[in-house]
Amino acid sequence: MKSEVRETAPLKREVDIQLEAAEVKAFIDQVIGAYRSRYSFPGFRPGKAPAALVMKRFHDEIEQAVLQELVPRKIEEVLAEQKIHPAGPGKMSRIRYEPDQPMSFSVELEIWPEIELKSYEGLSVDQLVEEVSVQEVDQYLNWMRDRLADLTPVDRPAQADDLLDVELETIDVHGERLRGTEKQKLTLEVGSPSLLPEFRQAADGIQVGEVQDLKVEYPEDFSQEELRGQTRRYRFRATQIREKKVPPLDDDFAGKVEADLDLDGLRAKVRLRLESEKRLASREKLEQQIVDRLIRENPFDLPEGSIKAALERLEKRHADEGREMSAEEIERIYRPHVERAHRRELILAKVAERESIRVGRADAEAEIARLAKREDRKPEQVREDIGDVDRFRDFLFERRVFETLAKKVTVREVMVPSSAAEDDRPVDTRFDGGEKESADE
Repeated sequence: MKSEVRETAPLKREVDIQLEAAEVKAFIDQVIGAYRSRYSFPGFRPGKAPAALVMKRFHDEIEQAVLQELVPRKIEEVLAEQKIHPAGPGKMSRIRYEPDQPMSFSVELEIWPEIELKSYEGLSVDQLVEEVSVQEVDQYLNWMRDRLADLTPVDRPAQADDLLDVELETIDVHGERLRGTEKQKLTLEVGSPSLLPEFRQAADGIQVGEVQDLKVEYPEDFSQEELRGQTRRYRFRATQIREKKVPPLDDDFAGKVEADLDLDGLRAKVRLRLESEKRLASREKLEQQIVDRLIRENPFDLPEGSIKAALERLEKRHADEGREMSAEEIERIYRPHVERAHRRELILAKVAERESIRVGRADAEAEIARLAKREDRKPEQVREDIGDVDRFRDFLFERRVFETLAKKVTVREVMVPSSAAEDDRPVDTRFDGGEKESADE
């Protein structure tokens, strides 16, 4: 086998490959032998039909075997030998083959960039840890009170703080239910600032059995990207109104939540929980900051074909889910995220290579065994909860990479005031395509 590699662009290569006639013939003979033993040929004993007869009968199938088995295998061998890392399937061209002659072909492909990762030891990154405010503790306690509230059905118009059960269906401009959608049942809190304004207005003062048709205009900064600036129509029917009676915030309430706790003790416990959650969240943000910093410190180009392929997959997934978006919208919204994901993956792989970090299936099984022992469960139960062990292995790989990076970089912990003040933006709620989701937070 002979091969020649040419650089046609910074991240593009063209590979010319020539296979010896004997190599191609040996493969074809092997395929012919398989067909000869598998099928019967009139006038010949099993396995004794002439090669020419088999070739004539199964010419197209044998040709496909050459193109789909032999050629890809040889391309893979050449790429490994030349240390070329393709970013996707190549495009074959100029295929030439005659019996008893060498076979030649070319393959054009994109490659992943070679990254010369700068040193990250001593790189300084701030880990922002939010303080827990008195207001957040109060909000959490009020949420707990809501969970223990008595709910009583009432026969009157809905008012603030009531729980309203509704049926919701997506309709068109003529008031007909959109094809492929179904009525949805959901519960929302009347007057909640987390509701979209149209739903908040419809819920206030509505009575059981009353129906309203709504035109909902999603704001441009709505957190669900595909609904930003969109207009949807819904039919909104009240089915039940329940008055909520919240217990007072006192020592008796604290004792109901956890025996032997007074209100001060419950406040302290809530604060510890919120602090723990914020530290966990700050750790996740720290990992994002480290990646963003490494991306800035190590700029490199990406193969355009791999970006386009990822965007096409997203477009297809949206269409399959009934959320069709134009290619232009997909490009505008998702390209930055796709590019960052590619850069992140390549940089983490480079760090792992430099630090000799490897995580195999045996490592994943060892971690499953450790989790099972800690939780006093059987490994089979933990494995069943995990599901895809290969994805779990990817998770372990990234965790070990970030643990190593956190030790190499200089992390400065900075306490910052809480940003958990009441968010006035509408809740990220989707009433579209018949999908059932909560109408309030």
